[in-house]
This record gives sequence, structure tokens and C-alpha cells, in this order.
Amino acid sequence: MRFKAMDPFWEKSWPESWPRAGVSTGSDPLFKILYDNAHRFHNKPAIIFYGRFISWMELKDLVFRAAGGLQKLGVCKGDRVYLGLQNCPQFVIAYFAAHCLGAIVVPGSPMFKGGEMTYVLNDSGAKVLILEEELFPIFKSIRNDLKSVEAVIVTSLAEYLPEEPYPQFPSSILAVGEPGSDRTSWQEFINNAPITELADVTIHDIALLQYTSGTTGHPKGAMLTHGNIKHRAILDSQLRNDSHEDIHLAVLPLFHITGMSNHLLCPIFTGCTVCIMVRFDPEIVLATIERYRVTFMCSITTMDIALITHPKFINYDVSSIRRMTMGGAPLPPAIQQKFEDIGIKLAEGYGMSETTATMTWNPVENIKQGTVGPPIPQVEVRVADMTDIDKNVEQGEQGELWLRGPSVAVGYWNNPEETAECFPEGWIRTGDIATLDEDGYVILNGRLKELIKASGYSVFPAEVETYLYQHPAILECCVIGLPHEYRGEDVKAFVVLKPDWIGKVTEEELVAWAREQMSVYKYPRTIEFRDQLP
Repeated sequence: MRFKAMDPFWEKSWPESWPRAGVSTGSDPLFKILYDNAHRFHNKPAIIFYGRFISWMELKDLVFRAAGGLQKLGVCKGDRVYLGLQNCPQFVIAYFAAHCLGAIVVPGSPMFKGGEMTYVLNDSGAKVLILEEELFPIFKSIRNDLKSVEAVIVTSLAEYLPEEPYPQFPSSILAVGEPGSDRTSWQEFINNAPITELADVTIHDIALLQYTSGTTGHPKGAMLTHGNIKHRAILDSQLRNDSHEDIHLAVLPLFHITGMSNHLLCPIFTGCTVCIMVRFDPEIVLATIERYRVTFMCSITTMDIALITHPKFINYDVSSIRRMTMGGAPLPPAIQQKFEDIGIKLAEGYGMSETTATMTWNPVENIKQGTVGPPIPQVEVRVADMTDIDKNVEQGEQGELWLRGPSVAVGYWNNPEETAECFPEGWIRTGDIATLDEDGYVILNGRLKELIKASGYSVFPAEVETYLYQHPAILECCVIGLPHEYRGEDVKAFVVLKPDWIGKVTEEELVAWAREQMSVYKYPRTIEFRDQLP
């Protein structure tokens, strides 16, 4: 083979609890594990939705009825079913109902507007759509531009709420839409006769088209197999020592690969319970942890900061939390310390849609700040020379991070050119610039296509962002390059201030501070304040 993996010297950094030989995926897809767990755990809660408990047996019955509804609409093996839903029980039900028929799930962002939805629906060739009611007007506006859609099911996020939700459900999304002849209601859909047999599906069949935005052009649909998603569920559960007694908190979006892998795939494998929240609100999260004794949560940096710095944090009992994982941006050391002071270690990892999420992870026994941890079992790695991809760089040198393993997608849907470019010999070219330290921990230095060339020097946005996060006023930041007729590019930073710093520091003052923190070619020449980053 042309491209050689690096020697896995990082295995010396693995804790004893990690399965060094990896895990066996077996032949049964996850939806069959769901069926088995329903008979294993019966009345044990599978889902908690603001106080509504759905048992494992009830979940199985709902999945089979939804599969019957899809079957009635003509859905067969290989058809695509689009899910335009925020976090709710319907997402879980529809996801596995489609899989029971051998159909391919296409998770879409509820934030999509008309152009984005049109592209994904036409590119995937989606046959049936399951939408929350707030998205139906968008669908109606693009209906004439769609090539393959045959049926639409519309549901309310309040569909499975109890009479007295706890914690408080967002009042802005409580409305229940009116029925119409141009759609099928969720209640009509779910009241179909259940399927009587499961489709003949192998772990090599496509389970998911996970659309991912690139640095240019339209989103690409990463083709993830049933083997990919099951491997992720098994390995991540073992790395965390998950069990059926755990209670997950799903506040990250389930349509996103990180929320999906941690709080949908893993619980279906282990048979544990998932508390599903529609949206993130720090005090609502704290109340949920306390009431339902949550043991595990995956989050992003901004959530972690909002939780630990919330003025009412000390009013809630979060002692049930056994483990938290996070990502999205480097965690400020002071925030990490606040969590460690209450006995919680935040373990940062790394992955992408094309890898079914996690490929590197900081073991809680030996977290290294500023890294995303070593490669996990069964992951091959190479750090490729950016001027000659046939060569691997030496340990400690920068190059493009390539990954290969059982959870890597088989390519991009309807895109053989990008597949050939990004998935050579089973590798995924991540486009991330990385180094491996002496223990094999991965340090991310920026994006290959986001490399800023300023006055002939290479500037990595991630490095500049790391410096900026050292200023006490900065909550979030993002660094880009702007064209400059003399220097080639100039560095610019978009900054979100912490609430208590708003009005107390100017953009010019932050530029002056940054000038003192980094080389002359590296510091941001301009800083622009934003209320939030996209």
C-alpha cells in the first residue's frame, strides 16, 4: 500500500481499562440490539423527556409502529428518510424505525433554511421527511424544487410531554400545529400496525448519510455503515466503562455526530437511560442532573463554562455525575480546575462526521491540557508531510492528520471525486494540521485550508486563538485570514466577550494586548466583537 501507518507508540499512554485489542462488532446491527434490550430490560426507562418516562419495551413498540408507518408509505431498503428534528423522543423512534426497514437515515439540522434543506434533500434523494412543525413552512416554500420527496410527517416537540413537565419546557415551542391534507400527523403515523419482521441488513450496509460542511462548496454526505455506528457504540461505551445503570443527559444535538454517538448509539448498545433535552439552558441542565441523577454528559466548551460559572450552580446537587467528555474548543485551565475541584474531570477528544466522532481521547487518568488525547484502540494514524503526502513526518513535527479504523466512513454520497481525494486506501484525510507529542497525544494546530500566510510566515488560527483565550475578557473567539495586497493576508479575530466584561474593554485594547502576546506577523490586526459565533 502507498500510505503507511505510524508505529503506534501511543499505546504506552493507554490506561489499563482500555481494550488494547479493540472490540468485535459482530454481525447484528444496532436496531437488533435495541430489540434485545427491550426484552432484557422491559419496564426500565429508556428515555426520560421532561418527566415523561418511556420504557425499553414501549420504545421498541413505538419503533416498530413507526417502521410500519414508513413501510405503508413505501419505504424499502436503501431508501432515504430525512429527519428534521431537534432533540425529542421522535428522533430516536424514527432513526431506528428507518433502520428496521434497511432505510438510510439523513439527519438534518433544524436550523436549515430553504437553500440548505433543498440541497440536502435533492442530493440524498430523500423519499420521506419527518419534520418538526416549525420546519414545515420552510418545506412548503421549497416543495416545487424537490425531486424525490413523496411524503412528509409533521410532529410537535411537545408530543411526548407529561402534563407537568420537569424541568420547565421551553414555552416558545409548545404549540401544536393544525393537521392538514398536505402532511401526515405524527399520531396518525405512529398508530400504524407494527412491522412483523426486520429487514435483512448487514453491518456493511449504509445506515446514515451524515452531511458535513467543508471549507468550500456544498455539504457532503458521509456514508456511515451499520458497522461504523455499532463499532462506535461498543468502543466508546467500553472506553468510558458505561453500563445499563448509567443515565445520560442528551443536550448536544442528536442530529450532530457527537451527540448522536454519545447519547443515541451508546445507550442503545448498553441499555441505559437517556434524559433528552430540547435545548441547552444551564439552570435547566443542573435541575435535570439533580432530579434524574444523571451520570454522564457530553458537552462543548461554552456549555461547560456556562454551567460551572452559573450563579446558582452551588444550589444543585450534581454529585451523581461520574464522567463528562467535551470538545469544540480548548477548555481554559481555570474552568478545568473548577470542575476538578468538585471531582469531575473533563476529558477532551477529537473526531469528525466522517469518523463517526471519537478517534482520539484524553484518558481521565492522564489528561493533558492542550491536546485531544492519544488515538484510541483500532485507530491507525499518520501525520503526513504537507508537501509530500507519501511521507510521514517525524514525531513532534507538524503535518496533516490522517486516520483509519472501523468507524471511518466508506466515502461521500454521490461524490466519487471527493471520495477518491479524501478517502485514499481507507484513510480519511482530516484536513487538520497536527503534531504528536512524546506520548502520542495529538495536538491540533489548525486547518490545512485555513492556514494563514502573513508576510511569508505560516500562521495557524488555533495557535492565535489559544493565545487570545488567555485574556480574561474572552469567552469565545475565531481567527481568520483576510486578503492584504502587501502582506498576503492579515489576521483578524472575531470575539465574544464574557458578560461581565461587556463595555469594559474595547476592540483596540484587545489588539494592543495581543500585540504583546505573540509575534508581529501573528497577532490580530483587527478584532471584531460579536454577540455569538456561528
